[in-house]
Amino acid sequence: MKAGIRLAALFFLIALIGCKDATKKPSQAGTDTVSRSEALTLKGNFYRLHYHSSDKIQAEKIAQWLDQGRSEVIDFFNSDFKAEFDVSIFPNRDSLDTQWQKDWNMPDFKSQCWMVASGIAYRLDILSPRVWPTQACEHDSNDEEATRKLILHELIHVYHGQHNPSPTFDNIENIDWLVEGIAIYACGQLDTARYDRAKNTIIKGEGPVLLANIFKGEHRYGYSGSMIKFIDDTYGREVLNQLVGLTKADEVLAVLAISEEELIDQWRRSFD
Repeated sequence: MKAGIRLAALFFLIALIGCKDATKKPSQAGTDTVSRSEALTLKGNFYRLHYHSSDKIQAEKIAQWLDQGRSEVIDFFNSDFKAEFDVSIFPNRDSLDTQWQKDWNMPDFKSQCWMVASGIAYRLDILSPRVWPTQACEHDSNDEEATRKLILHELIHVYHGQHNPSPTFDNIENIDWLVEGIAIYACGQLDTARYDRAKNTIIKGEGPVLLANIFKGEHRYGYSGSMIKFIDDTYGREVLNQLVGLTKADEVLAVLAISEEELIDQWRRSFD
């Protein structure tokens, strides 16, 4: 896979929910030393949680959210994870960058301050909320509900990857809106405020008229999540769950028995 595609895929998987000021910078870089002797593992029912001894409190809380999240995933999709996976809490941004550099074969990659988590079929990575105040932006570690939903968002990506022919989402075509939309919708991040912001642009005659443009721009999460809501409301959960196993927009349209133009038009009309 080419570097440009790897980078796009990585950005696609990163949680940047609730971003307000993309120019805001953390107060310092993550350079505290990580010792192998301080690396610990907590074995869950369906995951292995790896963390640094300094993140014991964070690990216990995240383990609770993972267990709760599994129940929410099963309730939404009527299906469980196919396999165990690894969850890693990184004690600083440098250690997170090192992992992503290896995963994506991009030795010079440096994450931006709003990048705090990612999820694919076999792993979920998160920068420890303990260091968000100094090593991240656009995320508030004191907002436990938002942090729980962020973890659930990435957990849904793990589930999606395990039930998709492209477990790392490298080989999907024009369904970034579907992957992100399902995560946004299923984890509860399509709140009234986000939905209404998307709605207001559509009512004004703005917004996407092509599937390729849904997951773009300031309102991409509102557009993507509301499209999934529309599909769920119109076709039902069983059909929505079928879409999890698809890799191309044409396949999605075939299952829905609709053209792209008709789907976009009906979605836009749903805001009326």
